[in-house]
Order: sequence, then structure tokens, then C-alpha cells
Amino acid sequence: MDQIHTRAIEALQPFIHLANANSATSPRFVANLITNATSNPHTYVFAELLETPTIQALRSPNTPEEFQGYLTLLEIFAWGTWQDYQSKHASSSS
Repeated sequence: MDQIHTRAIEALQPFIHLANANSATSPRFVANLITNATSNPHTYVFAELLETPTIQALRSPNTPEEFQGYLTLLEIFAWGTWQDYQSKHASSSS
């Protein structure tokens, strides 16, 4: 693993740790975790966080609709493009 990728994973580790350390978390906690990870200027890889059970719990049909967009946001940050983000943002604004 090259040094840049190692640093990127190290920057994400605190968020992964929080996700793994809290098994019974509220959707609000998970949404805040996603917001903090995606707004941190040192994090720019997100797939490892997306794979955690805590984050995946947002897929539950019991998750309030207001929190489901956070999973979509993290998926865009992990695998998407700027155009994907703009498209989702435009559709959620209308």
C-alpha cells in the first residue's frame, strides 16, 4: 500500500472506530458520523466506512426517511462522481 493511501485510511480510522464501537446507535448518530467524515478535509476514501454494520443499518426499512439520504451521500463519496452528487442534490432540493 502506498504512503498516500495509508494516510487516507489513517484519516478515516477514527470514524470507522466510532462506527464499530457503537453497536446500538441511533440514525442521528450515524448521520452525524457520515457528516463529520465527509466534511473532514483529510478524509477522501470512504468505502471502508460504508462497509461497517453501523452505517449499513441505515438501509433498514425502519430508518426514518430523513436519515436515508446520508447513506446515499456516503455512497456518492465512496464511489460516485461530482455529477452524481449534483444530480442527487438537485432532485432533493426540488
